[in-house]
Amino acid sequence: MILEAQTARMSASEATRGWRPHAIAIPPDAPIAGIDVGENALDFAIADSGRMRFERVALAGLENSPGQAIGELARRIVAVAPELTRKGAIALIDSPRYPRDDIRDNRAVKTSYTRLIDARLAAIVGRIRAARPRSDPSFGLWLFPTPPHEEFIRYASDPSCPRHLVRFAYELFPQYMEKRGAESEKFGAGRIFTRFMISGFALYHALSRWPVACYEGYPDLYFRLRANGSSISPKRAGRRRAMETRMPIVAAVMRQSGLTGSEPATLDQADAAILAASVCAARRCGTLFAIEAPSEGVFALPLERANNRYLADSSTPVDFGMINER
Repeated sequence: MILEAQTARMSASEATRGWRPHAIAIPPDAPIAGIDVGENALDFAIADSGRMRFERVALAGLENSPGQAIGELARRIVAVAPELTRKGAIALIDSPRYPRDDIRDNRAVKTSYTRLIDARLAAIVGRIRAARPRSDPSFGLWLFPTPPHEEFIRYASDPSCPRHLVRFAYELFPQYMEKRGAESEKFGAGRIFTRFMISGFALYHALSRWPVACYEGYPDLYFRLRANGSSISPKRAGRRRAMETRMPIVAAVMRQSGLTGSEPATLDQADAAILAASVCAARRCGTLFAIEAPSEGVFALPLERANNRYLADSSTPVDFGMINER
């Protein structure tokens, strides 16, 4: 996964004007799942009762359930992660909830190049970085812009698109996919990196069948929040080196969270693990903040208490009435 810095088209003041991040109350016994989203599989790190385990849900074959692919996805999920059907369950998902433009209710609402969530997140990350006691060049935010719905429809028309993603697209965007008919387009690998988000959109729909609270999360940022200045090798540097720089961080956050159990065996599992473990740590000795926009969803930002203080000392208004002090 090669990350590129997202160009901000919105100032920090515009992103935060009239908006207040708030703390998310986390029940002490709530199961927490981190989910790494891929084109062909979903990797789950499930933390419950002080233990973590890993599960994988394959997406291949879902195209054989016309009109019911997302329903079949839900059945596959509950088979490996029944904890997510419990009241109070929380899921952190490495994918946006919607395309950049809001297409609910059969309408598309035009938006700027940058999502409001991303602009607000960038403003907060910038303030945390500025408030840190020492310079940390490894700490920052690098995002791919979330495409509008038209791009995902075009991706699904690419002859190389996995058939289950095509089926998801028909269920997610029926009014637009039907209009395209048999048209096809071909994209280079760089253009279709964000195609995995089609799986993410379908995942949110599948999880909506149960009372699980779903939040967007970003493993790279979660790792950097906990790296304490240590370098994190990019995934393009190779699996071994990337795992070597991530495993100590996952282990440290699991210890802080009081979690035992399996260790990640793959980079996808490591991404899922840092999502789940960071929220468990925030429940125990920090805060999970919500960064939200009505037409985009909610991003969950887990912060240690020291970072809470830095955030409060900045100009960002924070409601400390709901902060977990457990």
